[in-house]
Amino acid sequence: MRFLRPAVGPFAVLLVVLAGWYGLAYGLDNNFSPASGKPLILPPPHRLFEDLGPETRSRMLTAVGITARTSVAGLAISSALGVALGFAMSRRRWLERSLWPWLIALQVTPIVALIPLIIRLVGANDAARLLVTVLITFFPIVSSTLFGFRSVSPTLHDLFSVHRAGPVRTLLLLEFPAARPAILNGLRTSAGLAVIGAIVGDFFFSRGDPGLGKLIQFFFLNNLAGPMFVAALVASGLGFAFFAVFELVTRRTVGRWYGDVR
Repeated sequence: MRFLRPAVGPFAVLLVVLAGWYGLAYGLDNNFSPASGKPLILPPPHRLFEDLGPETRSRMLTAVGITARTSVAGLAISSALGVALGFAMSRRRWLERSLWPWLIALQVTPIVALIPLIIRLVGANDAARLLVTVLITFFPIVSSTLFGFRSVSPTLHDLFSVHRAGPVRTLLLLEFPAARPAILNGLRTSAGLAVIGAIVGDFFFSRGDPGLGKLIQFFFLNNLAGPMFVAALVASGLGFAFFAVFELVTRRTVGRWYGDVR
């Protein structure tokens, strides 16, 4: 019972979600085609895979690979740039004062408003999808890195100064270990956002190989409700996998220093 108790809550929520899903699917007017009996708007859970033939599964697998590749590349770029910029801002107050308002402006600006500018700059292609992924994942990494380095205890700084530790030694033995939980928290947040950025880019930039976003749009236009929801669930699972990887890294690298990271 001790091992089963943590699963009781999520399982109960799952039952509630499935009950609501069935109620909504069978409660919608004109949800099923009179001719074929297939769902048109929201398929019930047991009918999700009716139209998922070999060709559709192959296209979905290819789209998952493309979306994952875009997400990883965008997250890698934003991680490198975000950590570097956050560290630089923690070292120079004037740099933080100069850039912070513009970073906030970039974060709160809807991506839809930037679509015409992105098309003019890089075109409606894979590079545009990558740029959208970087823009969506950049701010959490910068802010978390800045917060991590700024939250180092002044007392510990004084202790390192008393022992005549140089700046490199202080960075490696004090500042970076102390900032690591915040940095990993930003990376964990951006990991899930990377998948969202790749899929959003699919909706607006049609050139290049189609990812999950383009596939969802295709299923919607062709009234394939089941495959459309399966693709959405696969996208959700991909984002969860990205999040889980950084959750595991956080527990393995931070837990032994800070106890229970939860």
